Amino acid sequence: MPSFTFQAREGNGELITGTLEAPSVADVGRMLRAQGKFVVKVTDAVIKPDEKKVVIASGGHKVKREEVIHFAHQLAVMIDTGVNIGEALESISEQTNDEAFKAVLTDVSDRVHGGTSFSDALAAHPTVFPVLMVSLIRASEASGTMGSMLEQISQYLTKERNTLKKIRGAMIYPMVMMVVAMGVTIFLLTFVLPRFNKIYQTRGAALPAPTQLLLTVSHITTTYWYVFVGLAVLLFGAILWMRVNTTGRRWLDWLKLRLPIVGGMFNQLYITRAMRTMSTMITAGVPIMEMINITRDVTNNVYYEGLWDEVDLQIQQGAQLSAAMFDSPLIPSAIARMIHSGEKAGRLGQVMDRIAEFTEHDFDESVKRTTEFIEPAMVTFMGGMIGFVAISLLLPIFSVGRVMAGG
Repeated sequence: MPSFTFQAREGNGELITGTLEAPSVADVGRMLRAQGKFVVKVTDAVIKPDEKKVVIASGGHKVKREEVIHFAHQLAVMIDTGVNIGEALESISEQTNDEAFKAVLTDVSDRVHGGTSFSDALAAHPTVFPVLMVSLIRASEASGTMGSMLEQISQYLTKERNTLKKIRGAMIYPMVMMVVAMGVTIFLLTFVLPRFNKIYQTRGAALPAPTQLLLTVSHITTTYWYVFVGLAVLLFGAILWMRVNTTGRRWLDWLKLRLPIVGGMFNQLYITRAMRTMSTMITAGVPIMEMINITRDVTNNVYYEGLWDEVDLQIQQGAQLSAAMFDSPLIPSAIARMIHSGEKAGRLGQVMDRIAEFTEHDFDESVKRTTEFIEPAMVTFMGGMIGFVAISLLLPIFSVGRVMAGG
C-alpha cells in the first residue's frame, strides 16, 4: 500500500506532519478528518530502502461488509456483558473464518494492547472500517457508550448494505434482460438469417421490406464483425475511463440523476444515505463539521458532494445547517424545512431521526415503482424485437406459399 506524507492542523491550530499508508490521497484525508484534524497538504512519501513497513497479508481478498457488520454486533454484545475490549478482539479474531479479516482484527488487537485507542486502531484500516464507523467509535470513547454505539453502527451498516442490494436488484434485472436480448439478436443475425437467406435466394422471389432490412443488417454484422467488436471494446474502455476521470465521472453522475425512470431512484438514494448518516452522527454527538465531511464522502456523486461542500462553507461562515439546503435543487424543500424547524427547536437529533425514516420509506417506494415499470417495459421490448425478427423471417415463406397455392 502506498505511503503519503501529510501536513495537518490539530483542533488547537498546531501544525503537525507525518506519514500514513492508504490506498489514495482521498483516503488519507478521510483518515485525518476522522481523527479531528484539518488537512493542509498530502503528498507521496519518499520511502528509503532501509525503512521497514508493516504489511498485513490478506491474500489479496477484500473484506466483505457482512464481516464488519457481524464484528460490530458481536463486539457490542461482548462489551455490554462486561468483557474487556482487548479480550473481546482476541476472541472474535480467533473465531473469524475469513483469513483477510482475521489478519486485520489481529493487527487491531495488537494495536489496542500496545496502547493505541480502539478508534485509531480501526482508522489504520480505512478500506475495511468506514470513516463513519471510526468517528462514531471515537465519539463513544469520549462518552463511555461503546456497546450501544457499536450496535448503532451494526444497524447503520446493515441498512446501508440493504440499500445497495435494492439498487443492484433494480438495476441487474434490466441489464440481464438487455444482454439476453442482444445475445438472441446477434444469434439470429449471424446464425439463423444467413441460412434463411440461402432458401430465399433459391426461390428468387422478391422479399418484403422488413426481411430485406434484416438481411442487410445480417450481412453487415457477419462481414464487418471486427468493427462491432472494436466499438464494444472502445465503449467499455470509455466507461472505465469516465469512472476514474473527473470530467467523465461528472458526466456519469449527471446521467444518473437525469435518466428517465431511474434518475429519481438515484436521487432518493443519495438523499437517504445523507440523512441516515447525519441522523446517526448527530445522535452520537459527532461534531457537525466532521459530520458534514463524512456525509460528503458517503454520497458518491460529485453534484451532492458539491452540495455538502457548500453546506460546509456556509456553516464555517456562521450559517445554520439548513441554509444551503434551501438553495439547492437536490434537497426537497420539505426536508430543508424540517431540518430548519429542528434547529430552531433545539431538537435536531430527533428531527433527523424522523427525516431518515421518512427518506428511507420514500426510497423503498422509489425502488418499487422503478422495478414495476422496468419489468413490463423490458418484456415488451424483448417481445417486440424478437417478434419483429420472427415475422420478418416468416413473411417470405408465407408469400411463397400464397404463390404456390395460386399456381
